Amino acid sequence: MLRFSLYETIQVDATGATVRLLPECPVFHGHFPGYPITPGVCLVQMALELIGDRTGRPATLVAAKNIKFTSPILPGADTRLRFNLSEAGENWSVEVYEGDTLCAKMSLTVS
Repeated sequence: MLRFSLYETIQVDATGATVRLLPECPVFHGHFPGYPITPGVCLVQMALELIGDRTGRPATLVAAKNIKFTSPILPGADTRLRFNLSEAGENWSVEVYEGDTLCAKMSLTVS
């Protein structure tokens, strides 16, 4: 679980959640030294945790399709990300924004 080490949830609503990155997280020291960016695998895990919050049960990844990272996410003192989540049964569409910039899109199948 990455909540409280990599990010904290700021707001939850009917279409998703807004989170704030915690730049002191050790993951940023190694990815990449001198130019930290948020690892894609962390964005996927964050999405799974937020889906679990939405469904009220842990979300286990079954398949990940069409994952596209379109803009790097740099950790800062107030880096906020918006996760838009839409569900079709076990299939979830996730869009991650920093402000108005689309940073990632993914299709996740969970159980």
